[in-house]
Amino acid sequence: MGDGETLGARLRQLRQEKGLGLREAATKAGINHGYLSQIESDKIREPAPQILQKLAEAYDEPFVLLMQWAGYLEPDDDGLSVNQQRALKIVGDPSTKELHAIRAVLDAIRSGGATFASFERLDGTLRPEDLRVIRGHAMALLRRADVLGAIPTPLDRVMEVSKLVLAGEIELEPEMKRRLRDRFGDLVDRALHMIVGSIRFDTRGVYLQPDMWWLRKRFVQAHEIGHEMLPWHRDLYAFLDDKTRIRPDVNDRYERQANQSAIEILAQGDTLRREADDSPITFALIDRVGGRYEISAQATARRVVEESRHEVALAIAYRGSATGRLMPAHLYCSASFEARFRWQFTGRMNQVIQGTLIAAARRQPLEPITDTDMRSRLVRLDVESLERGPAVLVLFRPVPTRAKLRTIVQRTADPSTI
Repeated sequence: MGDGETLGARLRQLRQEKGLGLREAATKAGINHGYLSQIESDKIREPAPQILQKLAEAYDEPFVLLMQWAGYLEPDDDGLSVNQQRALKIVGDPSTKELHAIRAVLDAIRSGGATFASFERLDGTLRPEDLRVIRGHAMALLRRADVLGAIPTPLDRVMEVSKLVLAGEIELEPEMKRRLRDRFGDLVDRALHMIVGSIRFDTRGVYLQPDMWWLRKRFVQAHEIGHEMLPWHRDLYAFLDDKTRIRPDVNDRYERQANQSAIEILAQGDTLRREADDSPITFALIDRVGGRYEISAQATARRVVEESRHEVALAIAYRGSATGRLMPAHLYCSASFEARFRWQFTGRMNQVIQGTLIAAARRQPLEPITDTDMRSRLVRLDVESLERGPAVLVLFRPVPTRAKLRTIVQRTADPSTI
């Protein structure tokens, strides 16, 4: 096949070489034949990796090959390994000295056994189809482990069924750390701190950063289980060599999918949501439910709000580690809240939301706010705040009332003063 051929042309030629008709190939892969036809005709140029993984299995070809054809993998032009590229996504735009320090640390870690490192990702959303498929895999895994209804989720049992083992902590030998510190100073510790977890598919070992907060450690452990649980992750990482790297946007998607897998495993699909929806959504409820499921307040709050049948919105902002100033807010809404107010779609309340978070960070009294819904009705919203570590959280809940509402002007503080 020529280098200039499209993904569709290559898949069509591969199918024909296998002697498969379009419908036969689609059935074998478990996808819609019309969808496969659109891929082959290049109407869909970048099908999801999970679709390519199904086609790779149906055609008995390496998944990594189809990922290369789709342009999801790139040559590692600067000589950095997959681990190193993932690290640099967190560092941002490192100086030359920082880059060399991170490269040296990751090489040393890999020589000790940890191959695929996992890093905290920026916030992001997934497509509804991704959410549905990930939940299906998580529920199937929990059933195989026979832990559905066992709260909190016993991750040791899930690990056992996944044929994974906790292989140890992410660390450097003292002599190696001393030598690296002689060269790079405290950049060594910075690089080590970024690596929160890793999974090595050849030895089935999961490595976790030492001294993590226990709830965070549970989430990271479930995140690594998620990488193994999702077949398109497992098949890619198991065969990817260090001469190739995943395209950055695809890598970010994989990490978000692993995060979603973690919350599905810990919340046991819809189980946590059904329990939380029995009462009004408050931080007292979130703390109680999060404690029972052993999930952090931030992760529990987001899960409850996004899944809830109540009308509720959540804003979270984090203090910068260097400046202590409040960063821009992340906003999450239940489906019914978003349908009524369209905060996420329009962004029209962003200034009010940020101002409320700043006031909460200053521990100022929070007054209710008012907004007009999509039917031009004036609605009062109660506001409740919570501060946990570097995170400031605010809940917004509409209050039903027949009284005539007076518009309350929310004064917005200057973010530069926090």
